[in-house]
Amino acid sequence: MRLLHTSDWHLGRMMAQEALLEDQAEILDQIFTILVESGADVIVIAGDVFDRAVPRKEAVDLFDRFLTRVYRETPAAIVALAGNHDAPERVGFGGALQDSARVLIRGPLSSRAAPLILKDDHGPVAISALPFCEVYAARAHYQAMEVSCPEHVLREQLQEARAVVSPGSRWVVCAHAFVQGGAVTDTERSLDFVGGVETVPHTLFEGAAYVALGHLHRSQAVGAEHIRYSGAPMAFGFDEAGAEKSVLLVDLGPHGVSAVEARPLVPLRSVRVIEGTLDALIRAAPQPPCRDFIKAVLHDEGELVDPMGRLRTAYPFALQIERRARQGAEAGARIRPAHARREPFEVVDAFLQDVRGGAGPSAEECEIVRAALADAVDEAI
Repeated sequence: MRLLHTSDWHLGRMMAQEALLEDQAEILDQIFTILVESGADVIVIAGDVFDRAVPRKEAVDLFDRFLTRVYRETPAAIVALAGNHDAPERVGFGGALQDSARVLIRGPLSSRAAPLILKDDHGPVAISALPFCEVYAARAHYQAMEVSCPEHVLREQLQEARAVVSPGSRWVVCAHAFVQGGAVTDTERSLDFVGGVETVPHTLFEGAAYVALGHLHRSQAVGAEHIRYSGAPMAFGFDEAGAEKSVLLVDLGPHGVSAVEARPLVPLRSVRVIEGTLDALIRAAPQPPCRDFIKAVLHDEGELVDPMGRLRTAYPFALQIERRARQGAEAGARIRPAHARREPFEVVDAFLQDVRGGAGPSAEECEIVRAALADAVDEAI
């Protein structure tokens, strides 16, 4: 039996101010092509289908079109589950209408815990979907007050799932979790309370023939070769510049995993980090202008006038600028003590850069902010 393992689509996500739906639609087309050409028997989407609990209509439509296409145009089974970015009720909507012989889409814990049963020449394969669940919701569902961290939640889910898997079945577990030892990126959201322990040990998955994980955005095995993250199908941060993205094709033999192959995905727009002085980067810009998302590390000394605006004349999708650390006494003299008071406009500028991934206010926005601050001062006087 062949599984296509993917996860962390984050449909509807933005990078800075740029919508990614067109990029994500291209990636889903590639995943569909791989599904058809590989002859995979089942596609697994291991959580974080959407980027937020209340996804944009366009993101929901994109997911719906993909599932409809898979169901109507291929014989592949479908397994999907809610991740920590998803609202379980939205992912699991319409569960009562699912084709129980071919589809298992699980949002809330209250939905059916029974596995999807598929068969090949070696016998039955039982596929369990374990959606992400917050500690308090799991505590109420299992009526277990001792549940106090993600490890406890997952242990309860696995115990429930094991109980309904028939002896002799090869068991595939699909889950959304942070397994100890996994390599992170800058773009995963914590799974637990502030200060809590969000990781879980790989030993929890004892007895599984394959574990299809979601949550971490890098493709990797953790703890054992049969416990894997597929990784996100596209980069969402500049720390992944140059990283290859893929889906995993997993072949199950009579006794477990017999082969794992990463099938590469080619993004519509890559993420790139470029370095140099502002003038040098503009002179070196390709023609026609590249469509990649750009982070520029500038080597210039002194202040620059509208560096983002100038950079975007050559790189239309430049999203972030960093200044290389200045050396010597001049740099030391300009370092602001942590406790120093900041001017109101500086606070607004820093906030906008943070939420936009490095892009500060435009000239028009600067005028609006300065006018609003001036009005606030006049009112205070």
